Amino acid sequence: MGSPGPGGPPLVQAPYTVLLLPLETSRQDPGAQSFFLWLQKMQALEREQDALWQGLELLEHGQAWFADHLRESQRRQLHLGALGEDFLMSFDSEADSPQLTQIQTVNACLQSLVQKELSKQHEEVTQSKGEVAQPGCPQGQRGPTRV
Repeated sequence: MGSPGPGGPPLVQAPYTVLLLPLETSRQDPGAQSFFLWLQKMQALEREQDALWQGLELLEHGQAWFADHLRESQRRQLHLGALGEDFLMSFDSEADSPQLTQIQTVNACLQSLVQKELSKQHEEVTQSKGEVAQPGCPQGQRGPTRV
């Protein structure tokens, strides 16, 4: 159900919780409206968490795929290096890498996504008020959050 945490036990996903509270019967009741808006926000956050868990799982599978293919590529490179100049004699008809273009496209998409998120976070940090830069922290990194 959960995926392993960094260097620790698996992270556990909490199941959905349904909360029913009796409120006054009027739809115009400010308490009922406030609760309804709160409930909508909680549902939106749960959907976001589900999407993030799914993305994390996809990244884990992608990382395993990349690692396997990297090992295979390194094995082929070592094999070719061991053949030396005789590689034409034992050249098997493997295509160079028909997936290279697809891999580069995926890498570019991931890089674009990460850069977009980092620039968005940077803008949020610079726009937030009352935040003081931590001395000794390189630009783009922050010290501990003070609450």
